[in-house]
Amino acid sequence: MKLIENTPLIKRMAIINRLPFFKSFSLDERQVLLESFSSLLLVKKDRFVFQQFDNDKSLYLVLSGALMMFRHNDKVELGLVEPGEFIGEGSFVSQRQRSINARACEDTILLAISSSVLSRLPSAMKDKLKDQIIIGMSHRIEQLSKLLEAKQS
Repeated sequence: MKLIENTPLIKRMAIINRLPFFKSFSLDERQVLLESFSSLLLVKKDRFVFQQFDNDKSLYLVLSGALMMFRHNDKVELGLVEPGEFIGEGSFVSQRQRSINARACEDTILLAISSSVLSRLPSAMKDKLKDQIIIGMSHRIEQLSKLLEAKQS
């Protein structure tokens, strides 16, 4: 992964303003998050964002491109993560090792939020971040359930 530096704040704001993940955040809260608690990363096609058992605890929001999630042992694809979606919430919240692999299907730009952010965020922002993670996890469980049902058919 390569850190994308020197991207003007206005351009970063324009990108995240389009994402449903940040809908409940005020403009000021979005700015604080971008300036103090996150970074933009470029992941080239076929490169890993993280692998199973890694200790990376960041939450990654896909801004462009796509990531494939899969288990290392069986190479079973668990799902595609597309712009506006996130990955890494389990390790971010629970501070545990990665349980899956995430690889870029194409060149992908991510917004990385470090694991130490949660404790330093103002309470209102912390709650909004947690709410969005819960909503996303619920959606992901639904997708995985459909995948399992399709495999059993």
